[in-house]
Order: sequence, then C-alpha cells, then structure tokens
Amino acid sequence: MMKDTLENKVDGVEDQTAVQAETETCERPCPTEEIADAIIRKRVYGAIGIGFIPVPLVDFLGLTALQIEMIHALAKAHGVEFKKERVKSIISSLCGGLLTTASVPLAASLFKSIPVIGITAGAATISIMGGSTTYALGWVFDRHFRKGGCLIDFDAEEAKTYFKEKVEEGKNFVGKLKKKIKKETAEAPAEETATEAKTDAA
Repeated sequence: MMKDTLENKVDGVEDQTAVQAETETCERPCPTEEIADAIIRKRVYGAIGIGFIPVPLVDFLGLTALQIEMIHALAKAHGVEFKKERVKSIISSLCGGLLTTASVPLAASLFKSIPVIGITAGAATISIMGGSTTYALGWVFDRHFRKGGCLIDFDAEEAKTYFKEKVEEGKNFVGKLKKKIKKETAEAPAEETATEAKTDAA
C-alpha cells in the first residue's frame, strides 16, 4: 500500500513537472502575427528579386541563404535557439517531398545558361517558386515556434501537408506581389515625368 502511494506520488510529481515544463515552453513570449508577417514578407520580396540574378547557381545559393536567414530571424523573434545545420536539414526534408520546390529552382537556375530565352524563363520560374517556398517555409516555422516548439523537436514529416498548402497559397501571394511591383515600376517614370514638367513650368 505504501509502495503504491509512493509510486503514485512520484508519478504525480513527474507528470506535474512535465506539464509545468510544457506550459513554460508554450508560454514563451511570441511576436505578433504582424511582426512575423513583416519578417516573412521582406524575405519573399528578396526571393523574387533573387530570381532575376542572371548568373546560374548563384541565384539558387542566394535563395537558400535567404531562407536560412529568414528562419534565423523568426527563431530570434520567438526566442528559439538557432541551429543552422538543423535548419538546412529541415528545409531539405520539406522541399524534398515536392518535385516542384526541390528541383525546379535548381533546374531553372541551370536553364539560365541558355542565352536570352533561358535567362527570362529561368528568372520567372525561380522568382515564383523561390518566393512561394520562402513564404511557405516562413509560416511553417512560425506555426511550429508559436506552438512552443523548437528546432530540435521539429517534425518535417508532420509539417509537409501544411507546407504544401502554404506553397500553393504562396504562389497566389507572389503573383499579387509581382503585379504590384510591376504596377509601381510602371508608375514611377510617369510620376518623374510629371514632376519634371511642373519644374519646367515653374
């Protein structure tokens, strides 16, 4: 009887400790969604720009570095310890499950070695896929950190379904961004011309 009581007390203490540890982890201060969105959005813009680097492989390596840096920024915002090699492994695992995100950016990068046509097609592909995968990775890691997770307990297999959903969402997001950038670029010369005309008239 005493033995059972003692074991129950020990189990109770262990359960309480486990719950307390989990609670402490889950109550870790998290950045607002606006902050996370700003971190991710900035890198998506960067990923779109990297797609237009004309040198094969340099763009692909730049995209990888950008995504790692984004996750570093998210980890810092969430107060999570950053481990570069672990992040590279997770990215590889997540992207490895999707033919489009794993091979298309690299293939598109190599495609740029073909004069004129290759550069245009490769840039368009990398800017879209690079931007959408960056978007997806950002929200996948933010979701995991927001749940109280860290890089050590990140389950890439479990996250793949959510990652695929976010890649599709990211394609739409990147499409809208590219239209916005194109519109702003087109409007800039018109505004400059109008300003110059006012100056001349004065």
